[in-house]
Amino acid sequence: MLKALKKEFFQHLSAAQAFWYARSQAEYMKACSFTEAWDEYKTRNEMHLYMHHYFFHSLDDEIKSHRIYYKQDQRGFGEDAFHAMWFTLLNEFRPTKCLEIGVYRGQVISLWSLINKRLGVESDIHGVAPFTPSGDQVSVYLRNIDYHADVLSHHRHFGLKVPFLLKAFSTDDIAINHIKSNRWDLIYIDGSHDYEVALADYQICKEQLAQGGLLVMDDSSLYSDYKAPMFSFAGHPGPSRVVQEFAMKELLFIGAVGHNNVFMKT
Repeated sequence: MLKALKKEFFQHLSAAQAFWYARSQAEYMKACSFTEAWDEYKTRNEMHLYMHHYFFHSLDDEIKSHRIYYKQDQRGFGEDAFHAMWFTLLNEFRPTKCLEIGVYRGQVISLWSLINKRLGVESDIHGVAPFTPSGDQVSVYLRNIDYHADVLSHHRHFGLKVPFLLKAFSTDDIAINHIKSNRWDLIYIDGSHDYEVALADYQICKEQLAQGGLLVMDDSSLYSDYKAPMFSFAGHPGPSRVVQEFAMKELLFIGAVGHNNVFMKT
């Protein structure tokens, strides 16, 4: 009983802090691209605060509604700031060949499609996932969902083009061959949080990233200087080790929002 009360108290406190961070602040009202924002605010905490503020004060209602929809009924994870991150990234770099590893219920790939539709960008969006409740060392997922049908239903809800979905683990040969068959402008690694799998995903994706392409690692700021507010999360050990030990040395780091780290292949 006490544990449940503590959890409820923390949730209320976290929501109150998120509301306070979202209040209108003149210093964050600047209309920045992703790279301009990183240039302007410089620290991970300031960048996260800028994107959180951007969500509430600069993002259009359709994209905000997408986030609200996915926050209901455990449809998606992440943070409000990430919708602003994706909008500023896609608006600035206009990637057309896009891949997500680890789709869950389709929040990110449907957001990409929605943003590109609003920007008038023709994009080819792919997702690789087992579409089962398979978890890892730190994650447990809902078991009563047909994940493949679920992703398609959410795309229909927003009137979006159906993406290419490959039902496989990212380490399966069919997935590896599919990743190798393309040069990608944008890859989001959001699959298994186990170190060995996250590293394997990173290594193959780094090789198949187009020149000037973007690679975003989810859940990967645990060993950075990001001090997560109560409503945010710094990441898991596996992806965070991959970023610290490999990505920071092998790719160009162009910024971070919360536990998402963004790199470019140059």
